[in-house]
Amino acid sequence: MTTPICGLDVASTSAAICIQKADGSLLHEITLPATRAGEDRLLALLPAGTPVFMESTGRYHLTWARRLAAAGHPVYVLNALLAKRLMGAANALRQNKTDKIDARELTTIGRVHGAGLETYRFHEDAGRLGLRTLCQVRVHQRRLLTDTLKSAASLLGTMLPEASWLKLAENRGLATLFLQIDSLERLQRMRLSSLQALVCGKADALYTTLRQPLSAAAVFNALLPSFQAQLRLIESLRDQQQLLLADIRAAVITAKRGAEVQLVRTIPGYGEKTAATIVACVPEDLRSWGPKQKVGRKLQAYFGCDPKLKESGQWKGQVRMSKRGIELARTALFQAATCAMLHDPDMKAVFDRKKAEGKFYLVCVSHVMRIQLRRLVAVLYDRQPFVRASTTISINI
Repeated sequence: MTTPICGLDVASTSAAICIQKADGSLLHEITLPATRAGEDRLLALLPAGTPVFMESTGRYHLTWARRLAAAGHPVYVLNALLAKRLMGAANALRQNKTDKIDARELTTIGRVHGAGLETYRFHEDAGRLGLRTLCQVRVHQRRLLTDTLKSAASLLGTMLPEASWLKLAENRGLATLFLQIDSLERLQRMRLSSLQALVCGKADALYTTLRQPLSAAAVFNALLPSFQAQLRLIESLRDQQQLLLADIRAAVITAKRGAEVQLVRTIPGYGEKTAATIVACVPEDLRSWGPKQKVGRKLQAYFGCDPKLKESGQWKGQVRMSKRGIELARTALFQAATCAMLHDPDMKAVFDRKKAEGKFYLVCVSHVMRIQLRRLVAVLYDRQPFVRASTTISINI
């Protein structure tokens, strides 16, 4: 590169900036506030067309990257792990870490490796960002719903210890039942037909249990308001999950990813939610990564489900999943694999064969995940629906 190079280390309230000439000599090294005035100051310092290198820092880097790209500067957003691996030897021994040093190292990375980092060029895709964020919100709400269900089930076990077979997650009629009572006596007075309308097959057992409950009425009545508060939260979260799903469907259309979602859903194991999540995480320029096999390996590392081996001398560690990529996509791929094991005979055969070899459950699932990932690459690369090639699937992966 013959133009100056800028390294930008972004934090929540400030950004450390290092601008060097092409020969490595320093032009500017300052810290600017993460404000409009700070952005204006940086733009005034940068010669036209100056490439800018920064690390991906959640949402904090987006404002800087968007403003710089709009001003005509090539912006490169690097994964933090990649940036660490590409850092030079100047700080290798001491390994000090400050914002100033990080900005300087990013500038060095741009000067030395800039020609090979074109794939990290910043291109804003607001539709894809919105879809991915909705999928993340859905996951967070789902976790909150799961935790609340566990807490409510524990409380129900204290109120009716002999009715551990009542499952709040499986029977929404239980919430309706306990929300319309105000005491244990009121629940005991309910007719069998009323219980059957709400809890179906569990009604007879519940009706029998209520005749001689193990828990005292005073304990049941004291805990009932807390239990009902949790039930109301559960019902609210369930409603929000449905609203979020509708928003995700609309976001798929806005991001112009509907065709890709439909292609992914032709693969056994991928449902509406997992397909939308995967598509939100897959880069749009997938075919530019090379042939399918290379794309598959890169996407595997991008999702963080690639094998990671540690060895030193005679010591050999276990091969584990790296888990250093996009957690959202990795979780969706895991869900697609477990679903395929239930509904796809080929994937069930792979799982059973690995299990017969003595592999642990999660190791067996990881093999199915890699096959599901290869299927994903095939349909997105060729832009063709999934077609089962044969009834025999290779497991040498």
